[in-house]
Amino acid sequence: MKFISILLGEGRKEDLRAKYVKSMDPEILDWILGISDLQDFNHKYTDFVLKTLNKDSEDLDDDIDAVITMLKYFDKHNSQLEKKDINQYQSTSELFKVIRPLQEKEHQKVMESKVDRVYEDDQFVVVIPKSEEASCKYGAGTRWCTTSKKSGHFGRYTSGSQLLFYIINKKNSKNGNYDKVAVHYDDSGKESWWDTQDKSMNEREIDVFKFAFSEMVDAIQDYKKTHTENTKNQLIYQVFSNYRRYDKLDRFLKADTKLGISIDGFENIEGMKGHAMGELTIYLKKNDDTKVIDSYSIMIVYGDLINDQRFQRNVFKIDVGFSGNDPSEENDYLDLGVENLDLNTTITLGTVENTADSIRKWLSYSVKNKVEQNPELQKKVSGGLTVFTSSYGYTFGKNKGLISKLVKYLDAGKIGTKLDFLTDIGYLKKVDSDGKTKYTRGDSRFESSRELRGQHSSFFAAAKRAGILNYRKVGKEFFLIKGPNFEDFKSGKLTAL
Repeated sequence: MKFISILLGEGRKEDLRAKYVKSMDPEILDWILGISDLQDFNHKYTDFVLKTLNKDSEDLDDDIDAVITMLKYFDKHNSQLEKKDINQYQSTSELFKVIRPLQEKEHQKVMESKVDRVYEDDQFVVVIPKSEEASCKYGAGTRWCTTSKKSGHFGRYTSGSQLLFYIINKKNSKNGNYDKVAVHYDDSGKESWWDTQDKSMNEREIDVFKFAFSEMVDAIQDYKKTHTENTKNQLIYQVFSNYRRYDKLDRFLKADTKLGISIDGFENIEGMKGHAMGELTIYLKKNDDTKVIDSYSIMIVYGDLINDQRFQRNVFKIDVGFSGNDPSEENDYLDLGVENLDLNTTITLGTVENTADSIRKWLSYSVKNKVEQNPELQKKVSGGLTVFTSSYGYTFGKNKGLISKLVKYLDAGKIGTKLDFLTDIGYLKKVDSDGKTKYTRGDSRFESSRELRGQHSSFFAAAKRAGILNYRKVGKEFFLIKGPNFEDFKSGKLTAL
């Protein structure tokens, strides 16, 4: 059938050449017969073109393009026309008269698809133009900059979460300035109204509109609220589909060793609203040697946007869990127990990139706080030493001074409170006065245990944090006992960060 169609077209082409060769310039005739659009129709419309064309026109190319455009409409819609045979038309003008309404109808459908119709009654229609072309059509007759072609103004007033409404009075109003009114909301939700002369309407004019046409204004507000929520929730979705890498390296234990936390992702899970995944990799870097020591899948559940009216911000909640990946075959692999870490927080929505970055930083910080306390990891990095975080300026680098006296006191098996220990080493003297125990620091002034409770408090707190010291509560008293790192300290295997 395709072969027969080609033969039919070639036959028509030769017939037309023979018909017009004497009345037309041969070069022009060959050019028209070679036009691909006419060939696509197997030359069934070429006779009409040759018959009606003004061969002496200075704009022959444009004339033929215009006729071919009409012929395409004719071929597509001729079932709707009274004259269905192209040979029934005597001129291009006659064809244009029947084709023009079809073009306008099709164009109107295209325009209708380029606006959102927000509201309509007998008097008003409210639309949101979704293209510059639609803005020019529905804003015709105004001086709005958003109706100027190729100026870029339409894009500037509709980008991001901005909204632009056109209120069109379908009837003649007494004041032509209000035949059309533009209502604009910027990214922050700030509202502005503009009359046909592109003059900003004052508060009284706006109030009159809102009072007189409350149903229409309510429809605009409802659309704005829904649009804003949907736009913000779309931004949240983009936060978790913005796939990129974020690395955070911190000095860990020693200057030449770094703890690396890498977060890859995020990526939304198809078919599961509000669910996303990522990948967590933890590694150690010493000089140029980088080794992965643990890795996890990150599972995230996030909610819709919530308006925090107290702080005037938009927030959403996320819950995060971790699933351990298969252990590496390398000897350096450690199970850091991140799968036991359940995290949740409330995130303030900003730009997609800033919000995604904030989440990654929060995750990295939370994981870092978890893994840097892992004893096995600490020993691996420190060369078998037990590690603690120094506080109050105490590093306990040497077993001398007050810490040495505390170690001897505990090693001797003595049982007592902080004040008992300070008395034992001679820092305090204890006396009984009227049945009550009081203490003195060498002067004549005696104080109660309550008054001396803070003696060397930073030293005791630091020793407890280092794991050298601990307490056992008996009744209301706290007695000194050995901490979990007591023996490591004595043997020189305890080091401070």
